[in-house]
Amino acid sequence: MKRKLTLSTPRAVEIYTEMLSVRRELYDDNEFFKVPYAWYAICEGSETWKTRTYRTKHQEDYKRKAGIVVFGDLVTLVADERLIENAKKGCKLSNFVLAHEIAHLALDHHAQNAVVKNFQLFSGLSGMSNLPPTIEEWEANFAAVCFQCGVALESSQLMAIDLAHRAFSDVNTVRKVQKLVQLDVFQQELKRPKPKYERIVL
Repeated sequence: MKRKLTLSTPRAVEIYTEMLSVRRELYDDNEFFKVPYAWYAICEGSETWKTRTYRTKHQEDYKRKAGIVVFGDLVTLVADERLIENAKKGCKLSNFVLAHEIAHLALDHHAQNAVVKNFQLFSGLSGMSNLPPTIEEWEANFAAVCFQCGVALESSQLMAIDLAHRAFSDVNTVRKVQKLVQLDVFQQELKRPKPKYERIVL
């Protein structure tokens, strides 16, 4: 039997605060956004941060995956152009896929492992899903929702489905993250004084 992946409360709080910091460099807490535009804002003015798109053959369904390639100072988001087009139109899965990639970058997962991180759907008993196979992927899923939804995750007045619609995010993952963020133990850890540390700047 496969071991269930879990984040410790301190690690979850660390990721949440990190993604809030990244988000606040681009948007106010009450703003929601489509992720391609957030990525363009992150890359603005940089000669080494870029987007590279490709197009799967017309007769094929486009690949619902993206990747970020990190090589020294060069950072490139690689995705099927239709995934980015659909994200701009408000497709929740497409936006979540791109947020997942930004999360890998913000959490510096590339430095810990391979230079390419790919979001992808996995085949399971109920069909295709984005259930993460590793703790690193679960961290990226968690961080993606924190980036997309921000402090709205702490509001008990918002249903997960409504928040996911506003934030263009994956409903099931928003539901899981919202429950975690609203736990008393999470809120207590969040309010506990923390030592300052240098964070990754996107």
